[in-house]
Amino acid sequence: MYAPNRKVAGRLLQRLLFYFPPDSSKTLSSYVIGDTSILGEIGVESMKDVESLTAPPELKSESSSSTFPGSIDYFICTRPGKGPILFRNEDQALLNPKTGFPL
Repeated sequence: MYAPNRKVAGRLLQRLLFYFPPDSSKTLSSYVIGDTSILGEIGVESMKDVESLTAPPELKSESSSSTFPGSIDYFICTRPGKGPILFRNEDQALLNPKTGFPL
């Protein structure tokens, strides 16, 4: 999945957390891992914030919305990196330069 900007990514994460909340045994830090700075941007600081998420705007007219607690183990949030790097010293590489397989 790729979102073109942080605002779109935040709205997507809100929907994912609404539809697939963690089970009661999870902590927020074990459910959303990686670059979690986006949580603050969407106003989610604790599990109480996840529990209080409202239905997405497209469902406001629906009388009920199904959620699936515990169906997802965790979400990994990342940001695009600077891309591949060509090493002059092959000892630093993680992949075999001829096959492309991990060393």
